[in-house]
Amino acid sequence: MEKPGKLKTSNWGIVFFTLLIVVILTCSAIFFGKTVFYTVLCFMPLLAAITHFISFLRTKNWGHLILMLFYVFIVLLFFPTLAFNQQTRIILAACALILFIGEIIVLSSKRINWRYREILELAAYPVEESTDGFTPRAFPAGEAQYTKEEIIGFTKFMIKHVIAYPFVEENRVVLVVPENMFVYMLFLKHSYKKDTYITFDFKGNVSVTIAKKDYQKYKEEFTFDQLCASLGNLFIEFLELYQKDKSREIIDKLNAI
Repeated sequence: MEKPGKLKTSNWGIVFFTLLIVVILTCSAIFFGKTVFYTVLCFMPLLAAITHFISFLRTKNWGHLILMLFYVFIVLLFFPTLAFNQQTRIILAACALILFIGEIIVLSSKRINWRYREILELAAYPVEESTDGFTPRAFPAGEAQYTKEEIIGFTKFMIKHVIAYPFVEENRVVLVVPENMFVYMLFLKHSYKKDTYITFDFKGNVSVTIAKKDYQKYKEEFTFDQLCASLGNLFIEFLELYQKDKSREIIDKLNAI
């Protein structure tokens, strides 16, 4: 039986972004003509292509490469100097269609999905009490057995599958669970202090910091220490599965949400 979600649902960001794109395209077509319309139409997929190319370089996740190529062909298809060449457009459209099918496969498999909501949901599943609210301090979540090489390899797995964004520091690694992974991949954000993160130091100590903005996304005010402990245990479980060469079980658990 599927468990009810414990996070609030909100799609206003997606709705606003979609409406903004529609307004920009409509205004460019009405007030500036075909050439400007095609130029604007190329600009947005060009940004998307660059974003996915950088994400591919950072994660080595080939799903980003499929999306990058799709957006490249969309740019070529609507590029002003090529837009009125029928034969060229047919060839580009055929390539774009093939890549679009690949994009659907990649997206439906959740291969490049940010795992922000899944992580927060899984952390909340074992927590039933609602006796206190948020506190900004880091929570010691226990200990785990791992070598420095293992935990660094684990961070590479986390970023490849877009589960968490890693920072490797002098005496620990930090796994950040941001709502928007692109701000880190594109170097738009360098400090993780305002996001939720889990730290593994090189002595085996694990700690958890849950950001207030993430805590406020829950429908209930869960007992904060229990929520932090649950999140820490979740990542310790992920690490143990990784160490046992059962990484696929991590993906399956996230996909089940």
